[in-house]
This record gives sequence, C-alpha cells and structure tokens, in this order.
Amino acid sequence: MKTIWLSLLLLSLLTPTAAPAAFYQWTDAEGVVHFTDNRNHIPTQYREKAHRVEVSDTAPTVVSPDANAVSRPAPTVTAKPGGHDERWWRNRFKELRVELKALQDQRTGLEQQLVELRRKRTIFQRARDREAINAMQAQVSTVDAKISEMLNRIAALDLAAAQAAVPVEWRQ
Repeated sequence: MKTIWLSLLLLSLLTPTAAPAAFYQWTDAEGVVHFTDNRNHIPTQYREKAHRVEVSDTAPTVVSPDANAVSRPAPTVTAKPGGHDERWWRNRFKELRVELKALQDQRTGLEQQLVELRRKRTIFQRARDREAINAMQAQVSTVDAKISEMLNRIAALDLAAAQAAVPVEWRQ
C-alpha cells in the first residue's frame, strides 16, 4: 500500500503543469522587435511603447498597457528579419558551412591515414601499429562528433532563419 501511495505522490510531483508565460515586446529606433520576460530589462525610452504578450498553447495575444485584455495579433516581421540584416545572415551561414567543410576535409585525411595504418598492420603485425590505429579511430570519432555538432548548428540557424522569415536566398 505504501508503494502505491509513494508512486502516486511521485507521479503527481513529476507531472508538468501548464503555466502561461508573459513576455514584453517593443520596437527600438531601428525597427528591431525585441522580447523579454522582465519589464525591468526594457530600456527606459521604450517602456511606454512596450506591449505585454501572453503566450499559451493558443495564438499569442498582445495586451495593451492601457486596457486589460485587448486581443489582436502580435506584430510579426520587421525590415531586418530576426534583428539582423542580409549580410549578417549570409555571413553566418557561410562561416558555419566553411567550418563544416574544413571538418569534412580533416575527416577525409584521417580516413586516408587510417587506411594506410591498417595496411601496415596487415603487413607487419606490430603492437604499435594497432595502437596507432586505435588512436586514429578515436580522432575520427572526435571529428565525427564535431561534424554532427556543426550540422546541428546549421540546422538550428536554418530553423531560426525560417522563423524570422529570412528569405531562402540569404541562407545559401
């Protein structure tokens, strides 16, 4: 019986509760839209223009500072998608792709060295050749992990660009 009560107690503690989140939105002098969850983080010159945005499972609504619950769609796209200009987006994608290409080239070189080490081991059967192969395989695994991380970073940037309505040609 204690086990059942303990299980129910743990289950009730681990069950997530839905909590609506409130954010504040304002547009600066350059037209960039900013969001924060703390009104004190809003620069003083923009506090009067800031709107409270209620976020829940449904569509977000903007609450005017004057009225309690004025529902209207939240403003969306600015002149600079995601707060950055075309050059920033293009450079960011280029930097990540150049880094990915360098990692892929490094992996190709390591693979060639690994093939050579395996050939030597087949011919000579030395312990140091086996150790070198194991070390090289560890390096290849490390580079593979870096490549995977880089692909995740590119995918995350692409997702952020899509959410910020960045044109596809800027992502090339």
